[in-house]
Amino acid sequence: MAGTLNVTQVKEPAVYDLSQRDRTKKLKRNDKGQVLVPLFGDLKRHTMTDNDIDQLGNELIAQRFVDRNIFMTAELWGVASTPPYGHRNDITTMDGVIRAHGGDGRKACDAYVNASDEDRSKIIAFLKTLEIEQ
Repeated sequence: MAGTLNVTQVKEPAVYDLSQRDRTKKLKRNDKGQVLVPLFGDLKRHTMTDNDIDQLGNELIAQRFVDRNIFMTAELWGVASTPPYGHRNDITTMDGVIRAHGGDGRKACDAYVNASDEDRSKIIAFLKTLEIEQ
């Protein structure tokens, strides 16, 4: 089915064993030794454009039953290690990709744009800490 998955559509949970990877040494673990990944995402599809901001919505490839401006948003875990940004990798900075969000992300985009230079710098500085260590 098109759209965001729900619990009735998932037969078995996805399990990713990150415990043997060198890059997970600094990640927190629970009492069973399982790696706790700070996902910073919701794993849902979102409308990425509106009438004023449409940079992320000019996709040429149709998704079955899903509008071309709706995407499964990427989690922020590792965002500092994954430039360039956008689904076509055409946005070179974190500032640029935040400003490119319309639609469901417009409220957060507007809050970012209207924040002080200092607060925007703090947000970018935080995002730069979300690295996948090599």
